[in-house]
Amino acid sequence: MKTNIATLITLFGLAASITSPARADDLQALAGRWVANVTDSEGRTFKQVLEIKKDKFTFSVIRAQDQVALYAQGDVKTEQLGPFKAAKFFNIQGGQSASELQAVDDERTVIYSMGYNEITVAANFDRERAEPPTATKYTKDTKAASEGSRTLVIDKIVMHTTPQTADWYLCFEATVGDATKRFNIPDKTWSKDEATIATELSIPNAKKDQTCKFVLKLDDVAGDECTEEMDNRSAGSFTVSDNGSQTFKPEDHWRYTIHWHMK
Repeated sequence: MKTNIATLITLFGLAASITSPARADDLQALAGRWVANVTDSEGRTFKQVLEIKKDKFTFSVIRAQDQVALYAQGDVKTEQLGPFKAAKFFNIQGGQSASELQAVDDERTVIYSMGYNEITVAANFDRERAEPPTATKYTKDTKAASEGSRTLVIDKIVMHTTPQTADWYLCFEATVGDATKRFNIPDKTWSKDEATIATELSIPNAKKDQTCKFVLKLDDVAGDECTEEMDNRSAGSFTVSDNGSQTFKPEDHWRYTIHWHMK
């Protein structure tokens, strides 16, 4: 295998010497949501989901019951390496979820070929890595692309426990695609555990399987809850579905559940 990798690295090195900018429509052709069904060495199945929008990407590994095991995001550009089409992923942030991202001191270059609604990606050939080289076929999620946009409604947030010891104020922002909406009632306080906050926050132009990112802030001083002077901040994400809920625990004494549906 080392010989093969060395050969490929040499080949890519020669190709890099004649690198030429890719056409703009190469990146446009990669736009969308691509899904690969993968089985690991222990027979466990999971999905790899690559989403590209303009010059940005997200990548996630999703295991059983839609549990995200790995999440990454960053910038992407296409290049022509001799006869090969390549995609370079850089400015990468990664973590176990979208709310636990850290800068990754690495760049990834993959070679790809495109077919009808599918791409085959050759990864881990750009240099020797802990992971073995792979060739993975991704299928375009045409259902997500063709399905009409709907409205995501975040019905409520159930605050099971909070780090606040007295009355507190809440600010919640959610983003799907280019749309961001905020829930905040000035001078409104909540208290005690198991508090239910009826948000009824509507986000237009949402589709199933999109990622909804959110930021939740708490403070015991009116007006600080929507600023960077807040006491507590939690950032996270969930996958949009017809209806659902997800529980988050950003701190030892802070646990809440977000409930939503689509209309």
